[in-house]
Amino acid sequence: MDAHRSALLLIVLAVACSSGADRSDSSPMKEGRRYTAWLYGSEYQKLWERFSPEMQQTFGTVTDLASFASRAVKNLGAEQGKIDEKVQDAEPYRVYSRSASFDRSRHRMLIEWSLAKDGAVTGLVVRPELPDSTRAEGRSQ
Repeated sequence: MDAHRSALLLIVLAVACSSGADRSDSSPMKEGRRYTAWLYGSEYQKLWERFSPEMQQTFGTVTDLASFASRAVKNLGAEQGKIDEKVQDAEPYRVYSRSASFDRSRHRMLIEWSLAKDGAVTGLVVRPELPDSTRAEGRSQ
């Protein structure tokens, strides 16, 4: 029985240690999807912990982030239909862009996460999607 418990303990420890995967192994696409899911799921503390110090300063507190984000998500409603995603390099950042329709919005919306190489969030944009011909070529963070 002691050998069985020891083996079980080792398995539990191995799973616990591997569940916190190294963020450097995450792709910008996975990170963008994860952060968007947290945004939609009201997991603001998790987002706050991934925000760069500058982003935290922009929002002030996790409560202020929650207030802004919850209003935005509530006003948009549920995501529906076709989702377009892409990742672009904008050195020194990577930008995850997600275009989607929402049940309470007349326009497709664009959600963009600007990410540092370590996955920290350095920018967040939620706005109506512009036609391709009017999109800005560059963006400052």
